[in-house]
Amino acid sequence: MKRVAGTMMRLLGKRTCEDVVAVLCEYYEGTLEPKLAAIIEKHLRGCADCEAFARTYGEVVKLTGELPTEVIPEELRLRVRSALRERSASRRS
Repeated sequence: MKRVAGTMMRLLGKRTCEDVVAVLCEYYEGTLEPKLAAIIEKHLRGCADCEAFARTYGEVVKLTGELPTEVIPEELRLRVRSALRERSASRRS
């Protein structure tokens, strides 16, 4: 959540496509603060590339959310999520 707070501060100032993509997971999980979610939605309305990426991302989330949870062990789910966050952070560096 600390990473999200840092990203939120950047988003409140200058929004970049990378900042928006960095919080899509939380956006689709519904765990973003309402103010940040509104900022993300505003950016998506004005950026066709991010909107297309977010739409595709959302479909993947929806489809994988329909998988039985016992198919994906909790430890693996956490490791994959952590790896994706690390990859996203390294791309921003």
